[in-house]
Amino acid sequence: MSRGKDIVDIAGLTPPAQQTPAGPSLRGRPWLAVMFKCCHVYSRVYRSRRDEVYEGRCPKCQRALRVPIGPGGTSNRFFEAE
Repeated sequence: MSRGKDIVDIAGLTPPAQQTPAGPSLRGRPWLAVMFKCCHVYSRVYRSRRDEVYEGRCPKCQRALRVPIGPGGTSNRFFEAE
C-alpha cells in the first residue's frame, strides 16, 4: 500500500520535484491548513508571491485572513482562525 509523502517547507531548501515554472498554478506553493471557526470549514491558505504573508479567505463567508511571516516563526502547519 502506497502512502503520500508529507511535505515540510524549509526556507532555502526546495527539492527539484517541487520547483514549478512561474504561472497561475498553486502547485508547489507553501500553504497552511486553517480551520475557519466562523463557518466550521477547513481550507488551505497560500503564501503570497512576495513571501511576506500567508493570505486566504473562508471558503463560505469570504472572511479574509492574513498570517504574517516573521523571524523565528513556527513549524506548525495547522491553525484555527476566529
